[in-house]
Amino acid sequence: MSQHSEDSSLLKNVDCGTPEQSYNSTLEREFEVHDIGNLVEVGDLEPAFSFRKLLRFAGPGFAMSIAYLDPGNICSDLHCGAVAGYKLIWLLFLTHALGLYVQTLSARIGIVTGRNLAQHCHEQYARSIRIPLWLVCELAIIGSDIQESIGTAIALYLLFGVQIWAGILVAALLSYVILGIQRFGARKVEALFIAMIAIMCACFGVEVFMSSPDVREITKGLLIPRIPASATVQAVGIVGAVIMPHNLFLHSALVGTRRIKRAADVRHASIREANFYTTLESGVALLFSFAINATIMIVFADIYSRGNSAKSVHMAEQHLPGLVEAADLLRGAFGDLGPLLWAIGLLSSGQSSTATGTMAGQYLMEGMMRLRASPWLRLFISRSTSLVPTMLVGVLFTSRLDQFDEWLNVLQSLALPFALIPTLKLAQSSHVMSEFAVGPRWRAFGWLAAAVIIALNVYLLLPLIVDLASYGVAAACMALALLGMYLLFVYILVVSKVE
Repeated sequence: MSQHSEDSSLLKNVDCGTPEQSYNSTLEREFEVHDIGNLVEVGDLEPAFSFRKLLRFAGPGFAMSIAYLDPGNICSDLHCGAVAGYKLIWLLFLTHALGLYVQTLSARIGIVTGRNLAQHCHEQYARSIRIPLWLVCELAIIGSDIQESIGTAIALYLLFGVQIWAGILVAALLSYVILGIQRFGARKVEALFIAMIAIMCACFGVEVFMSSPDVREITKGLLIPRIPASATVQAVGIVGAVIMPHNLFLHSALVGTRRIKRAADVRHASIREANFYTTLESGVALLFSFAINATIMIVFADIYSRGNSAKSVHMAEQHLPGLVEAADLLRGAFGDLGPLLWAIGLLSSGQSSTATGTMAGQYLMEGMMRLRASPWLRLFISRSTSLVPTMLVGVLFTSRLDQFDEWLNVLQSLALPFALIPTLKLAQSSHVMSEFAVGPRWRAFGWLAAAVIIALNVYLLLPLIVDLASYGVAAACMALALLGMYLLFVYILVVSKVE
């Protein structure tokens, strides 16, 4: 069924007095995952820039930016700082800039069409494509949730000595509490997420001032692109750690909490205004995200460059530190305040990202699979889906959590094209986006970025294929077959028509 005919059938059942009221009622049904009472009024059109209007749109972008601050990113930051010093700050900034581009596309799809990315995938792709697409994205969410829940559990261990498995259960319970705040309005939970970002800014920011970073080297690391030979894996891992596939589904849905004017005489101007303020808010949010990630990288670059700690030198020679060992390094550098700030910041990171990941799972399940259930039942299903594998990892592989974290970052990178390609195809479709479709230059940039990400994924998989080949011809053939299936699915998404 086309979008026009579906909208028409919905409007037949809406008894509203004006066209704008009818259209808004339709959109409220499309964004069914939001309670109607949660919609935020943004007011009338403003003739010039309005800071008050920006504040009304503020919230979804900051909630989106939390995925850029999850424990997986924090672990990636400390590894980059330990191995490459300040030399990868430019790459961190570049991935955040790329993140702003793809998040802007995702948000505009939601604003212009009144449907989130998952709902569009349900409408645009046949069942034979849609189900594997959902499974891959759901697997990426589970992988991200493992990182986030274990990050929260580690923070609780550092603060209170709680065992990892118990910390995972506490993280699950706290996520129910945080998401329960949605019942009191979208602005309440958005304010909570902003508060958690502020806590991370304070904790990690204080540690930068406690250290003695080389400002000149930091500037060179930001402005001069270079990748040390010893940091190739960490450089590739930044892409997988920073840009999360589930975040595209999340952002396209969160913008649905803003009720914009859609009457025929003001629709174009209202959508343009919403796109402008949403992009601006997302840019500000990701600037904070970049600053927090950069501070972590800088702190550990400073610690490893000192060479005055026997323990840090030994760890640098033997292996990269995990989140727990990082606390020991901070204690050696800054005393007891260092690991305390680290644990509080890590707790805010893990718990906030666990909540937004669960929200993304809800939107993905409801939109792509058309699961009709109460919000609490969807929350229970999506949370339980991730809780079981997280508990297994937390109980059975406690001594290998850092190795799991690296592989889970690779999983995010492998899954990213399956969210990015539908986003690009929808954003460039004039049928879907009408006059708001992406222009040729930005379209070319998007596909170039997608091609680079896919090439990096193949680069990540080749060493694994070589390792499997050592187990025999059968193992090598199986690995090559899986790589072929991966590339075939990517190709199918690229050539599939969007109407």
